Amino acid sequence: MLKFRNFYFDFVGKRKIWFIISLVVILAGLAGFLIRGASLNLGIDFLGGSLIEVEFSRDTNTSEIRNVISEVGLENAIIQRTEFQLGESNRFIIRTTPIDSETKEGMIDLLDEEIGLTGSPLQDRTVDPGFSKQITKYALIAIGISIIGILIYVWIRFEFRLGAAAILALIHDVLVTIGIYAILNREINTSTIAAILTIIGYSINDTIVVFDRIRENTPLSGKFGYGKIVNDSINTTLTRSLNTALTTLIPILLLLILGTSALRDFAMALAIGIIAGTYSSICIASPVLVVWNNRFPRYKK
Repeated sequence: MLKFRNFYFDFVGKRKIWFIISLVVILAGLAGFLIRGASLNLGIDFLGGSLIEVEFSRDTNTSEIRNVISEVGLENAIIQRTEFQLGESNRFIIRTTPIDSETKEGMIDLLDEEIGLTGSPLQDRTVDPGFSKQITKYALIAIGISIIGILIYVWIRFEFRLGAAAILALIHDVLVTIGIYAILNREINTSTIAAILTIIGYSINDTIVVFDRIRENTPLSGKFGYGKIVNDSINTTLTRSLNTALTTLIPILLLLILGTSALRDFAMALAIGIIAGTYSSICIASPVLVVWNNRFPRYKK
């Protein structure tokens, strides 16, 4: 594990740099969102429709597949090559509006006859548009309740300004994760939402460890200054934060490389979120406390 002996870095003093880095990443994600028509690449869980994942026995491309399925009236289908999986270069996901079983079987038979399939579809799902609206509603409610619950918990355990700083860090992590998805045009599905909820829990746990040390050292702020106390607390917990992130990322990266399609979706969001969460706990949440402390005189006492 990493050990930082005689290492001391002025995280608080460099806070403007951290804020600019985060702002650039978030703005880049917003730009990616706007460039793609102000819409995210939502999966059928949120939009409704049919999704089929097939593996072909020879090399092919989206144009050839589209030409084949156009014979059954599905020329407007979304066709994507499966990524981030070793040995799956011939796997494709075909996403359409809801179709009946007869049309679906006809499409599969045509693909097998014209190009050649290795077997049955790897995925075959259909989601009703009405049900997808319910999923979207409950996903947003789940994220909202999680953030409110965390704010109340941190407020009770510490104080309001620490709770507000923690929530700001959580919002930062969610925006960074969604922003990177927008830049990469990665599909957002229920696995992504599950990962975001996991990220929220992971990030707040890391932030609380730092905040707890800040609370222990706060009585000394009259002698050394609040900024110095916060910076000392970050450096004291730095080894713990980085070791936790590394040990968590190793199995997640293995899932990202070797896992199935559903596991890769979950692992990718987790990997982005854990990196963002570790960064925000050290470089966003704690420096925000110092900015708050300097802006409102009553907190300097």
